[in-house]
Amino acid sequence: MRIIRRRYSLAVLNVVRSCGAARFHDVELALPTASTSTLAETMRALVDIQLLTREGTGESVPRSVYRLTPSGAKLLERLRRLLDDVSPDDVSP
Repeated sequence: MRIIRRRYSLAVLNVVRSCGAARFHDVELALPTASTSTLAETMRALVDIQLLTREGTGESVPRSVYRLTPSGAKLLERLRRLLDDVSPDDVSP
Protein backbone atom coordinates (compact mmCIF):
# COMPACT_ATOMS: atom_id res chain seq x y z
CA MET A 1 0.00 0.00 0.00
CA ARG A 2 2.58 2.49 -1.11
CA ILE A 3 -0.15 5.03 -1.93
CA ILE A 4 -1.09 5.35 1.75
CA ARG A 5 2.42 6.55 2.53
CA ARG A 6 2.11 9.41 0.04
CA ARG A 7 1.93 12.84 1.58
CA TYR A 8 -1.72 13.69 0.89
CA SER A 9 -3.40 10.29 0.62
CA LEU A 10 -4.87 10.13 4.10
CA ALA A 11 -5.74 13.82 4.00
CA VAL A 12 -7.66 13.33 0.74
CA LEU A 13 -9.52 10.35 2.18
CA ASN A 14 -10.39 12.36 5.28
CA VAL A 15 -11.68 15.31 3.23
CA VAL A 16 -13.86 13.03 1.12
CA ARG A 17 -15.15 11.33 4.28
CA SER A 18 -16.04 14.66 5.88
CA CYS A 19 -17.85 15.86 2.74
CA GLY A 20 -19.64 12.58 2.09
CA ALA A 21 -19.26 13.22 -1.62
CA ALA A 22 -16.55 15.61 -2.73
CA ARG A 23 -15.65 17.21 -6.00
CA PHE A 24 -12.02 17.83 -6.87
CA HIS A 25 -12.48 21.51 -6.04
CA ASP A 26 -13.67 20.62 -2.52
CA VAL A 27 -10.50 18.64 -1.90
CA GLU A 28 -8.37 21.37 -3.45
CA LEU A 29 -9.88 23.99 -1.11
CA ALA A 30 -9.38 21.79 1.93
CA LEU A 31 -5.72 21.11 1.08
CA PRO A 32 -4.36 24.41 -0.25
CA THR A 33 -0.71 23.42 0.12
CA ALA A 34 -1.06 20.53 -2.35
CA SER A 35 -0.60 21.23 -6.04
CA THR A 36 -3.45 20.35 -8.36
CA SER A 37 -1.28 17.83 -10.18
CA THR A 38 -0.36 16.11 -6.89
CA LEU A 39 -4.01 15.96 -5.84
CA ALA A 40 -5.12 14.64 -9.22
CA GLU A 41 -2.43 11.95 -9.18
CA THR A 42 -3.21 11.00 -5.58
CA MET A 43 -6.96 10.83 -6.17
CA ARG A 44 -6.48 8.77 -9.34
CA ALA A 45 -4.27 6.33 -7.40
CA LEU A 46 -6.83 6.08 -4.58
CA VAL A 47 -9.51 5.25 -7.17
CA ASP A 48 -7.21 2.67 -8.78
CA ILE A 49 -6.72 0.83 -5.48
CA GLN A 50 -10.45 1.13 -4.73
CA LEU A 51 -10.34 3.33 -1.66
CA LEU A 52 -12.31 6.03 -3.53
CA THR A 53 -14.89 5.87 -6.27
CA ARG A 54 -15.23 8.47 -9.01
CA GLU A 55 -18.70 9.00 -10.43
CA GLY A 56 -20.07 11.37 -13.01
CA THR A 57 -22.86 13.66 -11.81
CA GLY A 58 -24.96 13.46 -14.98
CA GLU A 59 -25.20 17.24 -15.15
CA SER A 60 -24.95 19.10 -18.46
CA VAL A 61 -21.39 20.05 -17.50
CA PRO A 62 -19.57 16.80 -16.73
CA ARG A 63 -18.21 16.76 -13.19
CA SER A 64 -16.90 14.02 -11.03
CA VAL A 65 -17.82 13.24 -7.46
CA TYR A 66 -15.55 11.20 -5.22
CA ARG A 67 -16.81 8.97 -2.42
CA LEU A 68 -15.15 6.58 -0.02
CA THR A 69 -15.52 2.93 -0.83
CA PRO A 70 -16.30 0.55 2.04
CA SER A 71 -12.57 -0.31 2.07
CA GLY A 72 -11.63 3.37 2.31
CA ALA A 73 -14.07 3.94 5.16
CA LYS A 74 -12.78 0.85 6.96
CA LEU A 75 -9.17 2.00 6.60
CA LEU A 76 -9.93 5.44 8.05
CA GLU A 77 -11.89 3.92 10.91
CA ARG A 78 -9.04 1.59 11.80
CA LEU A 79 -6.52 4.42 11.67
CA ARG A 80 -8.75 6.63 13.79
CA ARG A 81 -9.06 3.91 16.43
CA LEU A 82 -5.31 3.40 16.37
CA LEU A 83 -4.69 7.11 16.90
CA ASP A 84 -7.32 7.30 19.63
CA ASP A 85 -5.52 4.48 21.46
CA VAL A 86 -2.29 6.48 21.57
CA SER A 87 -2.33 8.74 24.57
CA PRO A 88 -0.24 11.95 24.73
CA ASP A 89 1.99 10.22 27.30
CA ASP A 90 2.85 7.56 24.70
CA VAL A 91 4.27 10.11 22.26
CA SER A 92 7.77 11.34 22.90
CA PRO A 93 8.73 14.89 21.84
